[in-house]
Amino acid sequence: MTQIDFPSAYDNEAVHRQVKLLMMQHKQLNIRVEEEEVWISCQGMTGLRYLLNDDSWDWILGYLQTGDYEDFGVFPSAVSHIVNDGYKENKVKGLVEQGCNILPVSFHRETEAYISLRAFFKFGKLFFRIRRTDDFINYLIEQKLW
Repeated sequence: MTQIDFPSAYDNEAVHRQVKLLMMQHKQLNIRVEEEEVWISCQGMTGLRYLLNDDSWDWILGYLQTGDYEDFGVFPSAVSHIVNDGYKENKVKGLVEQGCNILPVSFHRETEAYISLRAFFKFGKLFFRIRRTDDFINYLIEQKLW
């Protein structure tokens, strides 16, 4: 009889602890934002997959802005797996409203289906790749980012 081994559930708590250790070392984090997760890398380490919730997003953003790595009230295992349409667009709009330094990556406007944006902070960078829509392009133009 053959035994079937199922992979264990993803351990977001362990990744959270690893990210906090990187923060405690004041590493420059490069964070690629996806729909419900981020991929975190820094010098010497690549590809940590970290699942997001609102508290963990605020925690990461707080570190990038101030270097504060305190994670009281952040529960990385409390992740909802609901993909929210416009999640990345809403995060970019929130950063723009906060006055963060966001720059688009130049490309051929007529041929690219995605817009690449980078947000620069004292302790790292956020990378966004957002599907190009007229509404989002108009928003970027209104905010003088385009």
